[in-house]
This record gives sequence, structure tokens and C-alpha cells, in this order.
Amino acid sequence: MAVKIEKGGWILVFLIGLVLVGYGLNRYGYLDLSKWTRSGSSSSSSGGSKVDTSKPLDLPVSSTSGGGENPEIRVRLNVWVGCAGGLVANGGLETVPDSIFAKKGLKVSFKIIDDWTEGASALATNNVDIMLTTLDVYAKDYGQFQEKGFGSHAFLMVDWSRGADGVIGKQGINSIEDLAGKNVAFAPYTPSHFLLWNGLKASGLSTEQRNEIFKNAVHTKDGIEPAVLFAQQKVDAAVAWDPDMSDAVAKRSGAKKIYDTRIANRLVADMLVVSDRFAAAHPQTLVKFSQGWLEGVEFVRTQPERAYNLIGTVKDFNIPSDLAKTMLGGVKLADYADNIAFTGAKGANSDYANIFGMAQDMYRELRMIKRTSNAEDSLDRRYIQQLANSGFSTTSSEAPIEYHAPAKSAVPLATQHRSIYFETNSARMSLDSRAVVDEIGGQMRAYENTIVDIEGNTDSTGARAYNMDLSRQRADAVRQYLMEKYGFPGARMRAAGNGSDKPLDSNATPDGREKNRRTDIKLYANASQ
Repeated sequence: MAVKIEKGGWILVFLIGLVLVGYGLNRYGYLDLSKWTRSGSSSSSSGGSKVDTSKPLDLPVSSTSGGGENPEIRVRLNVWVGCAGGLVANGGLETVPDSIFAKKGLKVSFKIIDDWTEGASALATNNVDIMLTTLDVYAKDYGQFQEKGFGSHAFLMVDWSRGADGVIGKQGINSIEDLAGKNVAFAPYTPSHFLLWNGLKASGLSTEQRNEIFKNAVHTKDGIEPAVLFAQQKVDAAVAWDPDMSDAVAKRSGAKKIYDTRIANRLVADMLVVSDRFAAAHPQTLVKFSQGWLEGVEFVRTQPERAYNLIGTVKDFNIPSDLAKTMLGGVKLADYADNIAFTGAKGANSDYANIFGMAQDMYRELRMIKRTSNAEDSLDRRYIQQLANSGFSTTSSEAPIEYHAPAKSAVPLATQHRSIYFETNSARMSLDSRAVVDEIGGQMRAYENTIVDIEGNTDSTGARAYNMDLSRQRADAVRQYLMEKYGFPGARMRAAGNGSDKPLDSNATPDGREKNRRTDIKLYANASQ
């Protein structure tokens, strides 16, 4: 029997259809309905109130005052020893009585979510309030959060990777350039991906060669599987983390580390990121949480054996005390001084801004984000600034790096051939070339534990003696610029002029001569390490 729908019924059917279509578009990220439906609910996909980091924190008079302060804090972790400061402060995954956090009136619940994408999703859907992530991965997450209207900010540095992550290769792979034409295993969209991408970017490989490496790469779910595949000789190279990385090298004859985060020692950093929803409602809680975490870092530093034992007893964390000790040897837990230095002053050329910018370039290139953002917009320094009078030292706990020249037989990790233009018959750099040198400066900042050779080269036009002298002056000009703008010590950089003695191409053609007018940047591992 046919059903007759009256005029009003058709309107109802249309409205129901419109709602269903809208729900579908919102569900799969094509439309953000929260801007019309938001009511300040804590479950809003946008994260509630937006945080203005330029304003002072609105803190209650008493740390135990009302207004919802000291709620349970749900924190996403992955199984990584760098979060030792938080685990020690909490006494485990759940807050233990008399722990550092408990004495501050905090209740903290650590949620283990190993998958990076699921961790970001948990923050955006209000299943956790804070997530542990690396800054390079957060550069992607922040861009994607922005596109969906979700507010978040990084607020506490957790650690530097200092040897825990690296690129390993079979016998015969001695430099980054040697990865050309090889198959490499790594976990995509993780710190391993960033470490590989950044190393290739800092090398002399062409865009086509780098793209070919990624095209032929073996993708894995985590950083453990690449080490297994490498040890089984199923791939030529791998990006992995310790202890699996070192074990894989030991199991394969002639294998070696090409580079790791002892060399790229300012490239991979773990951060804590908080949703704007939680931050707007509980600023005092975040100050106390930050203070407690840093006190946990101090405990690990001053009483390491007790810290190792505590980590080993954490159920479901699966890092025995002896392994915790080994793994912590490959990281630098970030203390208060590290946090201050890492983020720098607003607008400064900080490590935070350097890493965030490079990572956003990678994810923009991969089309994972539509646009790049200002690093300042993703950072909230106010919780660390509130701890200025809390008794934490502002002096770095690390000795400065001592630079020693590499052996004459040393092979560069990477060699870039860069076109740096100068005024005619002059060592004065052109304005557009300073951007090229600034890119080199950013790479040198991330690969702090390296020696850098800067070699000027010319074509064969003109007298050899004149070309030798001019090429040396131009190499010196690049070195001086890097020293003045970035504060790199002179002992780290060596300048030389090759004149026309080391051509890349024939000097018989205009194109060949242009290729020969270049500056070579050679990166060596610091011999003191």
C-alpha cells in the first residue's frame, strides 16, 4: 500500500536527511559542526575555551581552592623511558600515596597508548587531558588540530634523545649519501621518519634520490620491527631505537650506525601537550603538575638506582630496571634549565622553533598538513615561568661540547653542494643567499655534535691564485655569518678555498661552470664522542 506524505512530512524528511548528511561530514572530518553546537561542554571536539598564552595565568589564591582545581589528570604515554620523571613523581601509572604528585594534591592517571595517531585522537576527543609526544610529531598533530578547530599547546619539555634513535646500515654504507638506491625500513609519521627525512635533507642527495629512497622503503608499525628486519638481512638499512638498534648492528657482520641522536643531539625531543579545554579550566593544576614532573627528574638524577627499581616495578610498562638503566643512557631527561633553554624567549631562534619548523616542512611535503603554523602559536611557556622561584637551577646540567677535528681518513656523514651567491669579485653574500645559509644554520643547530667543513669553489675563469684566494674569503664569510647569527664556536667550523681545483662538472659549458661555483658543506661526527 502506498504511503502518501503530506507537505509538512516532506520538510521533516528533508531535515532528517540534512542532519544525517551533516553528521557524516562531521564524523569524517569534512565539516566541523562544533562551531554551531558548542556549549562549553568538556566533550566538545574543539577543546572548549581557547587559551591566550599572551595573558598571565588566572590562578586561584589557594592551591586547594574550588572552581574544579586538582581534578584527575589523564596523561597519554607510550612505553618510553623518557617519561621516567613523571612515573617517579607519580609512583607508577596511578598516583601512589606519599608520591611527589600526591603530596601536591594531584591525582594522575597515565594511559599507555603506543600508537601515535591514537594518542593524538585521545587528546582531541577528551579521552586524555595531556599527551606525551615528540615535537616533530606534534608539528603534524598541531596542524591537523588547527584544521579541525581543536586547541592545544605544548607546555613542558620531557627529554632529548641522545643516542636512543639512529639510522643503521649494512657493510658499505658509510654516509647518508650511501643510502641512495637502498631499501630502508622505518615507522612512518614517527620520530624515526623525521630522523631519516631530516638526515636525507641535510645530505647531498637530490630530491629525486630522496624520493626514490622513500618510495622503496619498508614501512613498519613501530621502531622495533625495522631493527628485526635489518638483523635478518631483509633490508639494507633501518631507522630504529635502542636497545634493539644496537642488538641489530651486533648481529649483522660489518653493519654500523650511520648517525644517531648523539650526533643529531638537538633533533628529537619529547614534549607534553595539553588540550586548551583542560588548560583553561585548571591552570594551577598544570603548574603543580609541571613542578612535580621536574622534581621527579631531579629524583632520577640524584637517586638513579631507586628510580630504575621503581620503573621496573610499574606493571604494564614492561621495562625492567636493568633495561631502564640502559635506555636512560640514551636520553637526557629535561630539567628546568633545559626547558628554559629549549623554548627560549618569545620570537627567539630557539631549538623548539627550529625543530617545529623543520617538522612542519616535512609534513607539508608529505601533504599531511595543508599549511604551516607559527611555532609560537603552539607553545605555552607560562607554567614553566611560574616556577621561576621554585628553587630549580637555571644552570645547565650538561658540560659544553668540546670540538675536535676529525681524522684525515674520516668520511663525512653528509656533503651538501650549495649555491651561495656573492657580489661580483667580492666575499659579500647576496641577500637571497642568506636564506640558504640560514637553512644550513638550522641543520647545524640540530646536529650540534658535529664538525663542519665549509669549502668555497669557483669555475676555471680567471687566474688560479685569485680564485683560490676569493673562494677562501667566501668560505670565511659563510663561517663568520654562522658564528655571529647562531653563536656556533669557531672551533666547530673549518673554512677552505679550493678555487677551481675540485670541479663537479666541465668548465667548458655555462651549466658546468655554474655547478662548479658552489660551496660544499661537509658534516663530520665530532671526534670527541
